[in-house]
Amino acid sequence: MRALLVFAATLLVFHNLPAPAGRFGDWIDLVTPFAVLATAAAVLGLLRPPPWVWAVALTAGIAYTDGHGIHLAANSIRSEGLTGSAEDTAYFWDERFGHIEWHVGLIVLLVAFALAERFGRGTARSSPFAAALVAVMLGFTLFTGTVEGQDWWLVPPVAAAFAAWALVRRSPVLEACAGGFAVAALLMAVWAIWHRGMPEFSDLGWI
Repeated sequence: MRALLVFAATLLVFHNLPAPAGRFGDWIDLVTPFAVLATAAAVLGLLRPPPWVWAVALTAGIAYTDGHGIHLAANSIRSEGLTGSAEDTAYFWDERFGHIEWHVGLIVLLVAFALAERFGRGTARSSPFAAALVAVMLGFTLFTGTVEGQDWWLVPPVAAAFAAWALVRRSPVLEACAGGFAVAALLMAVWAIWHRGMPEFSDLGWI
């Protein structure tokens, strides 16, 4: 569970720090895939999954990195002040395709963690505090990332699926990940009620 804590903390920092970092945000974003995938590999390495789970994780990692890179490039270009069709094109790659591929990759990576716990030869020890901390960090990151990315609709069905999975098979990593999705879905519900919709943080001037 320590490795999963480090992974969740890495996500929390690298997914949320670039926006308030201003002109240094792009440089932080450049490091993000390396930091996130390195800690993900540590989680998987301790769980010692079979090759097919590594293949799932690798596919997720490629999607995560590709989507993140598309988002970073298009977002940086848009910040230079495009207009017309150029802005529309950059907007699509940044706010649509890039975010969706990036966050789908992250979701599948969390699925790979649960599969690694189920079919791997390693063991995961946990405590209620550690599991709760992972859930809060994962949930907050999923909430902020997908609301600002406007692909928040990915989270509720995945949260329901993870909750059902965790009820059927109780295990530390799976329960912590399911908790993260539950926290994200709860925060989204509060946000939607508060604002009568799902506006981006940037639209409200928060970042």
